[in-house]
Amino acid sequence: MMNEPIVSPWLIYWAGRIDMIQGICCILGILVTVYAMIATLAVMADNKDKESVKAAKIIVCTALALDILGAFLPTEKEIYAMYAAEHITPANIKATGELADKAVDKLIEKILKASKAVKE
Repeated sequence: MMNEPIVSPWLIYWAGRIDMIQGICCILGILVTVYAMIATLAVMADNKDKESVKAAKIIVCTALALDILGAFLPTEKEIYAMYAAEHITPANIKATGELADKAVDKLIEKILKASKAVKE
């Protein structure tokens, strides 16, 4: 447990890629949304056979999914902020402070011992 990384390497990897993924979702979302509007208008105007309606529904659902992903994927900074907000708690801060206090106390003890040894 002591050798586990503080921050997951996968978090760093995906956080570094998230802006590109969001950009791709936005671009594809816009293109598929335009295509979905054209397909829906074509189905409404020309024919209403079941296969055309089903294809238009699939295109519309795909466009909605891409638009939602593009709008709601967090940015790289937001990912790191959410990670910090989840893991930095008052208990963790207190524990870190206590650990630092103990380390300083031990260091002072060693300095005092060393100075006594030098005087003798």
